[in-house]
Amino acid sequence: METILIKCPHCSEKMQAPVGRESILCMFCGEKIDLTKEKAKQTEDRAGLTAEETYANPAGYQENLQFVLSHVGSVFRDYTEKVRAFKRNSYPELFEGHKRENYAFYRALKLIFDNASPEELEEIYRQIAEAFVRDQEQALEQVRKKNEKFSLQMDKNMFMVVYVLPSIKEIRDSKADRLADVICEVWRESFKDGNISAAGYDSINGGFKRKLCYVTTAVCRNLNKGEDCEELRLIKDFRDSYLSSTKEGQTLIEEYYDIAPTLVKRIEKDVCAKEKYLWLWNTYLAPCVAYIKAGEEENCKEIYCGMIEELRSEYMGKSGK
Repeated sequence: METILIKCPHCSEKMQAPVGRESILCMFCGEKIDLTKEKAKQTEDRAGLTAEETYANPAGYQENLQFVLSHVGSVFRDYTEKVRAFKRNSYPELFEGHKRENYAFYRALKLIFDNASPEELEEIYRQIAEAFVRDQEQALEQVRKKNEKFSLQMDKNMFMVVYVLPSIKEIRDSKADRLADVICEVWRESFKDGNISAAGYDSINGGFKRKLCYVTTAVCRNLNKGEDCEELRLIKDFRDSYLSSTKEGQTLIEEYYDIAPTLVKRIEKDVCAKEKYLWLWNTYLAPCVAYIKAGEEENCKEIYCGMIEELRSEYMGKSGK
């Protein structure tokens, strides 16, 4: 799709606009822009050039860098709704929509990679990663309740993992992969519950949900076992090897990850959340671990499925909503 770079007459932000459209809504302020009028007005202006023509020289990466640093927050627009809507069938369309909405941001990253010198890139990666963290820290600081803060952090982790990092990796460049890794490193250093890693869209769409383990992770975290404890690793390995090896197991995994984030959020709001996590451990997860160690994976599957059904009934009702 051919595009031109325009400047919004309402908020002065620059963005990509499709050629041939008469009007669009500004991705920053939401106001309607008359493209026919703006293109005529900006014909001789630098903003009327394509992004590539505007910044196709080495010095231009500085302007792109400033654009990226000042717009990391806008990338998270509507993140809660997009995390809630993240399901196997909806993800492709949601992901493409995210990229379209933030075309100018990811295009600016590409131009930084193309024009910055190798000596400058590591510092640039760090600047961008820290900008993401600062923006999200400000949002988290507004939340006082521990349970709500944890819920918000989980949403932000999820959005970063399934939308932002894959969009960066879509640039298909080793520099983009390096930026994604640095963002993960800085994110983990900055947030107590921010243990994220980068994966591409193909990996996620092909089954990346199997890499997440909401309920078990929440239980281990609340029992101070850590998010890389032996028990969690065993259950993840059981899921990724034994369960995912059959069609039935893959279906169970997909169904689980459609409801797991909601389950964790609702447990966190329970006044007896700590007791509930201990009960889950003693009743379900500890026996699961014992069965895995004994090589009795089918028994582990029955217990784990029983746990999910128990939680679904208690926290989501018969409708599962």
